Amino acid sequence: MKYTWRLALTAILVIANYFIFSNLELGQSNTLSIIVFSTNVIIGWMLGNQLDKFVASKKELGSTQTTLVDYTFALDFLSLGIGITNEKGEFEFVNKAHQDLYGYNLKEFLTKSWMDCYSPETVERLNNEAITHLHIYGKWKGEAKGIRKDGSIFTQELLISNIEESKKVICVIRDITEQQQYLNYIEHIAEHNDLTKLPNRRKLLSDLDNTKNESIDTSVLFIDLDRFKIVNDTLGHNYGDKLLISVAERLLGIQNEHIKIYHLGGDEFIVIVRNGEYGYTESIAVEIINILKKPYSFFEKEISITCSIGISSKPEHGNNYEKLIELADIAMYHAKMEGKNTYKFFNEDIRKQLERNLLIENELRRAISNGEFFVNYQPKCNLVDSSLIGLEALVRWNNPLLGIVSPAEFIPIAEETGLISDIGNWVINEVLYQMNLWQSSGYPLVKVSVNVSQRQFKENELVDYIENCLTTHNIEPQHFEIEITESLIADFDLIISQLTSLKNMGVGISIDDFGTGYSSLNFINLLPVDTLKIDQSFIRGLLCNRKNNLLVKTIIDIGNNLQLKVVAEGIETEEQLKELINLNCHFGQGYLFSKPLAADKIESILLKKLMF
Repeated sequence: MKYTWRLALTAILVIANYFIFSNLELGQSNTLSIIVFSTNVIIGWMLGNQLDKFVASKKELGSTQTTLVDYTFALDFLSLGIGITNEKGEFEFVNKAHQDLYGYNLKEFLTKSWMDCYSPETVERLNNEAITHLHIYGKWKGEAKGIRKDGSIFTQELLISNIEESKKVICVIRDITEQQQYLNYIEHIAEHNDLTKLPNRRKLLSDLDNTKNESIDTSVLFIDLDRFKIVNDTLGHNYGDKLLISVAERLLGIQNEHIKIYHLGGDEFIVIVRNGEYGYTESIAVEIINILKKPYSFFEKEISITCSIGISSKPEHGNNYEKLIELADIAMYHAKMEGKNTYKFFNEDIRKQLERNLLIENELRRAISNGEFFVNYQPKCNLVDSSLIGLEALVRWNNPLLGIVSPAEFIPIAEETGLISDIGNWVINEVLYQMNLWQSSGYPLVKVSVNVSQRQFKENELVDYIENCLTTHNIEPQHFEIEITESLIADFDLIISQLTSLKNMGVGISIDDFGTGYSSLNFINLLPVDTLKIDQSFIRGLLCNRKNNLLVKTIIDIGNNLQLKVVAEGIETEEQLKELINLNCHFGQGYLFSKPLAADKIESILLKKLMF
């Protein structure tokens, strides 16, 4: 009862006054009695009030202490670190989890400030960010790096809040080290190539974006391994993977504070050179070519491979890094066109070529519908008597804007854009249509060969298309032949079933430019091939280069031993002709016999001779 002492003391004084005043006969004066009585009542009430407050505070203190003990007991079971600081930032309370997080015991913690738990840099950041935000909004949440008693650092999620009606602050801390490590691991996987462990394109673009505002000369070296697909497809993916890992290791050997290596994927790598002048960047390109062309040894096999490098630079070629990568890629393509195993800086000539290529691509898309393509035919002859034994159909393009465009220029663009399939199919149909005209005019037919691209095989409609065209134009299959490049052999699984179907149909199969690619004699034996064509580059060096002569002889011997027809391309002199005959080559084509001719010229000069 909260009035206990007030009522008790008042009653005691009233009773005491009654007896005292009765004995002193003060009761005769009513006024004086009332004044004394009232004064004693007030004094008793006031003294009782103080005693009541004292008793109540003692009870409240005991209750508060009991409650605080209960709360402390409960908070010590939480996994979150909880601390309370006073207005000076000194700890007044920390739970068991908070002590465990930092490695201090309770006694040590109560002598420390929150600033003792962080590095000076973190304290400065928290003062600028967290404390300022706390004063305005009353709370703040974020991440920080805490420092334990042993000096180790851990990542924490930190929540601080003002305690109402006081100048104290409560902080709640959660150790997110494992979570951060997991997130870092996930980020690392997302930003690195799984095979070579090098940073990937995503990491490249992120790093470049972080430096986009820096005025530092930077070069982008785009590296592509030459003929990697052939190695990968013929020797197997284990060899290909080991080769990529070894290439990555060799490239890491040149990495330093100014040079960073990235793996875009497949056989494409990027090297970023910062603070490098033209000469320094060029020396890096030369070094890369030299270190990558050294032989590799895997699974008791030795493999040699080269690379082509394209280079673009900031700010010379712009400040957009994605564009710089694209320009370096284009320069790399030109390096491959120049013979591979070399480097090429993007320059104004390449820019003009890029613009021309874009124009060619746009014009190519309309060329078939506008009737701009036509076919010329180059005779194949018996080398002994120069008699006609066949024709090779060669597509030509006459564009009203560009004029006559070389196949060497528009064919690669057609292949890159996918237009080669439509062009290739047009040529097949056009050639068979012309053969039907010759047949209808009574001319005897010779076998006509048409070049077929890899993309036509990939679309898996080539066999049906050729069969339909043969039927439509009433041409017997034995008068028609397709020529495939040697590089197509690498796609053995893709082409074998289609070539077999064509062979069973009666269509001839020829391997063009033999000796320039990566051919396995086993594959040649497995393919349904009729003819090997020796690339003209070997014929040019036939008389002046002993190695070339031996290579040509070897190819001829391989063909003859496998009972294949061997055709030498690019014969231009009588001396070349005589040497080929001596090497037991029976067939050939080239300007010595005839340049490619229009259909009407073939008709008037050659086919008429066959009639008589």
